[in-house]
Amino acid sequence: MKKNNRKFISGTNWALAGLMSLLGFSACDIFKTGADEYGTPYAEFVVSGNVTDENGTALQGMGVIVSHAETAGQNAVEIRDTSFTKENGGFEYHYTGFPASMDIHMKFEDISAENARFEPDSAKVSFLRTELKGGKGWYEGKAEKTVNIVLKNRADE
Repeated sequence: MKKNNRKFISGTNWALAGLMSLLGFSACDIFKTGADEYGTPYAEFVVSGNVTDENGTALQGMGVIVSHAETAGQNAVEIRDTSFTKENGGFEYHYTGFPASMDIHMKFEDISAENARFEPDSAKVSFLRTELKGGKGWYEGKAEKTVNIVLKNRADE
């Protein structure tokens, strides 16, 4: 009796292993039919530009503060990211998020200690989903905008 049970269990194990092997091949790339089954669509949004004073002089070390991004029909996503302008006054910010129409809110500010010489300024950079280019699969593409900011001298008090 024990010998028959062992043969039955062993035979069942072999049959199940063979069946699982055959079914497992359908998950291989060899049989792939198109789109991936799991994942989230995403896109890259890039904002770049220059910060100058009223005379056109490039401003180095100005704070570029990204507070939040708003997706069309969604709540705002808080970002809280700060970078600084380079020697030539240039900046570049990359945001990766859901591929939809998007508004990125930025503030440009003189963060140079106590003696800030320039008034802060802000910008809302808007992207449309139709501006996304070069996507494939879950990556729906990249959209780029250029924003040039002129900071005004702070009035003497």
